[in-house]
Amino acid sequence: MTWRPAALRRAEGRRLFAPEVVQTSSMDCGPAALKCLLEGHGVRVSYGRLREACQTNVDGTSIDAIEAVARQLGIRAEQVLVPSDFICLDDAPRFPAVVVVNHADTATHFVVVWARHGNWLQIMDPAVGRRWVSQREFEESVFTHRQSVLAPDWRDWCDSEDFRGPMAARMAALGLDETAAAALLAEATADPGWFGCGALDAAVRLCRALVAADGLARGTEAARVLRALFRDTTASGHHIFAIIPPEYWSALPDITNTDPTCEMLVIRGGVMLKTAGHDAAAADAAQAVLPPELAAALTEPTVRPMARVWAMLRADPAFRPALPVLAVLGQGLAVLGQALVFRGLIEVAQQLQLPLQRVAALVAILLLALMTGLLDLGLAAMAIGQGRRLEARLRGAILAKLPRLRDRYFQSRPITDMADRSHAIHLVRGLPALVVQAAQAVSDLAFTLLALAWIAPASLGWALALSIVAGAVPLLVQPLLNERDLAVRNHGGALHGFFLDALLGLAPIRAHRAQRAIARQHESLLVEWAGAARGLARWSVVSEGVQALLTLGLAAALLTSHFADRGGIRGTDLLLVFWVLRLPGAAQRLAGLARSYPAMRNALLRQLEPLDAPDEDAAAARQAAAPAATGPARIAITGGQVVAGGHAILRDVTLTIAPGEHVAIVGRSGAGKSSLLGLLLGWHQLASGELLVDGLPLGAERLAALRLETAWVDPQVQVWNRTLLDNLTYAVDGQDLSRVRELVEASGLMGVSTRLPQGLQSPLGEGGALLSGGEGQRVRLGRALLSRSSRLALLDEPFRGLDREQRRHLLASARSWWGQTTLLCVSHDIAETLDFPRVLVIEDGRIAEDGCPADLARGQTRYRALLESELRIRHDRWSGHDWRRWQVSGGTVTEQGSAS
Repeated sequence: MTWRPAALRRAEGRRLFAPEVVQTSSMDCGPAALKCLLEGHGVRVSYGRLREACQTNVDGTSIDAIEAVARQLGIRAEQVLVPSDFICLDDAPRFPAVVVVNHADTATHFVVVWARHGNWLQIMDPAVGRRWVSQREFEESVFTHRQSVLAPDWRDWCDSEDFRGPMAARMAALGLDETAAAALLAEATADPGWFGCGALDAAVRLCRALVAADGLARGTEAARVLRALFRDTTASGHHIFAIIPPEYWSALPDITNTDPTCEMLVIRGGVMLKTAGHDAAAADAAQAVLPPELAAALTEPTVRPMARVWAMLRADPAFRPALPVLAVLGQGLAVLGQALVFRGLIEVAQQLQLPLQRVAALVAILLLALMTGLLDLGLAAMAIGQGRRLEARLRGAILAKLPRLRDRYFQSRPITDMADRSHAIHLVRGLPALVVQAAQAVSDLAFTLLALAWIAPASLGWALALSIVAGAVPLLVQPLLNERDLAVRNHGGALHGFFLDALLGLAPIRAHRAQRAIARQHESLLVEWAGAARGLARWSVVSEGVQALLTLGLAAALLTSHFADRGGIRGTDLLLVFWVLRLPGAAQRLAGLARSYPAMRNALLRQLEPLDAPDEDAAAARQAAAPAATGPARIAITGGQVVAGGHAILRDVTLTIAPGEHVAIVGRSGAGKSSLLGLLLGWHQLASGELLVDGLPLGAERLAALRLETAWVDPQVQVWNRTLLDNLTYAVDGQDLSRVRELVEASGLMGVSTRLPQGLQSPLGEGGALLSGGEGQRVRLGRALLSRSSRLALLDEPFRGLDREQRRHLLASARSWWGQTTLLCVSHDIAETLDFPRVLVIEDGRIAEDGCPADLARGQTRYRALLESELRIRHDRWSGHDWRRWQVSGGTVTEQGSAS
């Protein structure tokens, strides 16, 4: 533990306000806090790619991993454990720092303490965004971590500036002068053991609590009580809690220590990742050894939504940018012309004596007004048409991109986040109209300024100042509005996710009477969303109010200066007043457009993010050039290790599967069985080791080809809201339709098709809602069986929801159907695997046993233990007399007698 002097803790090149990064799911506070730290020090990083990295190589929930990543990316970061009341002191390490706090739901959470402003701390909380909290409120929220350390090590820390600096500051806060504080500190450190420093620390903490509760006055009284507490405690001998209660001690004897040769302490405090700026040289040196995901997060270019939209607009054959530009300029000139004509009517009205002259003048005015209106309608029509084509082009680009995205992209983002993007894509339609309105407001402002310079050159300075203020205020407030709008959208996304989860879990919520708990959770999310929305509205209103006040004030100053210099009113002065009062109106329109732009920009960013995400692999486009393999697949894994979320889920996997071999995979839940299949499907990639299929590395092109030749049965496979026949033939060519009847019999779907009102032409409902769980599994099995090109069959709990006899029959049928295909089957029914020629037992991510099931069942093996445990549960539990047995058949429920 080290305490840097204040001169060395100055953070250079850091923003005044913390970058606001709101997490998109409850597990994303780590990458959100890390992005805030990096961008606050000028290091641009992709939040989406950071989230993906935290799904693989990096444990985004570990502050140790956050520290390691921050150092790799050039941040001088150090993790320390200090008493909670040390964190916010003036002599504490210079912020920003990541601190572990207790969240509202009692779970631990990361926040970034950015700066201290008096007694207030600027916090960037990934759950709610930027906020200011008092020092005392923050200290109460800090998570208390306990760690056992050697007493001499803690005593050495007390001799460092890490301890002395905060102690001096804390005693000064109690009203002690430097001499008195130094004397007490010297008296405490004179004790060679830990007790003196520990007692002084506890005494100061107790006195601070008394002063805060108005039970003790600062100054002389606090100093006298502090000395008494400290000296009486050090004189109390072994009764260390006789005077000061244990909750005020940050270091306590470790009563669990069983080694009499060393003295151990349990220290309590807050975990803080302090930073001291960015080291560009170290970051450049570390880039060569960064994991691919982190390197991608660091090098991914910043998304420029307007540049991408401009490219899409230019690709539209109907896009003619010169037309709207000329129309806007013509409209501005026409508005000025109208003002000049109306002003001229006042002077020449007396000269138009003949009725024909007056009619001609009226027609000219009407034609000018009509031209202005037609230009306005034409601009609106062009903007609407261009917006419609832009939305269609963007939808097409996203639909073309989705099949090429990596599976990791979808796994690292909540379903509701993707759904919210699809529902918000219509906002893009209004972008051309927003641009046209902005161009009209700027044109109006510019032409009015030119007109003022023409009729009142002496007032040009005031007019320029007014125009600059009109444009500068929206630009200055734009970053704040962008952040606030993005926070509102992220909190709205969290609400959408809550709605979806509540709807999906509606039945268990009602069954367990959890409505109140769900309502409380919803209220907490709603409060955060409402707070973010109020913050956005507050900044919008304040910015518009400031702009209106400044522009109206400058307009009044311009007119006052003009009339004071003229000494009277002339004919053009009415026109001057008219044009001057148009400037605040144009400024208000600009402010309104500036308020609308953040929503449009953030919606664009969210829509364009998938387009900038990497494809599965560019090499997959060359899969047609790869020689097509024939026959059953041959699989070989050597020293394989798979990492997810910074944790190894598969390790030391060495495995060879011969072509056409059928292998069962068993193990306890979470052992890594499905992860092994996911490795062959491309959901996971090896962090180390080698994976060969047919003797070749499973690269992108080989993986793309293997997926086309793989039959996959899993409860997660989607059943579409289409007919039964469409679901079965979803992934096959028309030539395979002749096998449907044979397939229906093999997959046990004959009874299902008979029960449905329209047979194979019956819709199955959303997600197969019109089917039972077991029937849905049979549909998934039937879809996989129909393909003729399968060289590899991967079955992951393929018969979940079916009774034992049905499982046994369907498994035998599937193995017979895929008799010449390499087959891997994950099962929790151990007895079913006895018929396989080979079984793998997975335990803690490793292949614990590999062999013939009959041989493993005869020895003292894990496989035998799993088999005996299953048989014992089946006979001792399910066959017991305590159960009532109900039989459901044909839509009726009958109760049977208890088993004897």
